Amino acid sequence: MNAIRRTAVLLGLVAAVVVGTVIPASAAFSANTPAVAAKVITGSVTAPASVNVAKSCTQTQTGGGYYNSYGQWVAPTYSYWYQATVTWPAGSATSGVTGYRVMAHLNNGQSVVMAETNAATRTVSQTVDRGYLNYQPRLSVITLTRTGWTAETARTAVLSC
Repeated sequence: MNAIRRTAVLLGLVAAVVVGTVIPASAAFSANTPAVAAKVITGSVTAPASVNVAKSCTQTQTGGGYYNSYGQWVAPTYSYWYQATVTWPAGSATSGVTGYRVMAHLNNGQSVVMAETNAATRTVSQTVDRGYLNYQPRLSVITLTRTGWTAETARTAVLSC
C-alpha cells in the first residue's frame, strides 16, 4: 500500500513540475505609476579662515641666590615659560558646529590636543615650559560638528620666542 502512495505522490509532483514550467510568467507595468522624487541633502563644514597666536615669553626666579654653609655662592634658579593665546574666527557655515579643537603638531610627527572649546568660545590660552619649543610646534584649529564632520585650518608658522 505504501508503494502505491509513494508512486501517486511522485507522479503528482512530476505533473506539477511539468505543468509549472510550461505556463508562461506574466508581469505588467503600468504607465500610471507615480514618480518618486529623491531628495539628497548635503551639508558643509568650514574651517576658520585663520589662526592667530599672541605669545609671551617669560622667566621666573624659583630660588634666591645665597651663600651655603661652605661659603659658596649658590646662584638663583629660573624657570622659562611660553604662553600662547590662540584666537580664530567662526567658520562661514556655523549650523551644526558643536565646538573647536586646537591641535599642536610637533616635529616628531605627533599631534597633541591643546584644548577643546564649545561653539561659542574661539580663544584659548596655555602656558608651558619653553623647552617644548624644541619640538617646533605648529598650531591648527579643527571645527567639530554634531554629524562628526570636521574641517581643519592651515597650520601656523613654527612657534618661537
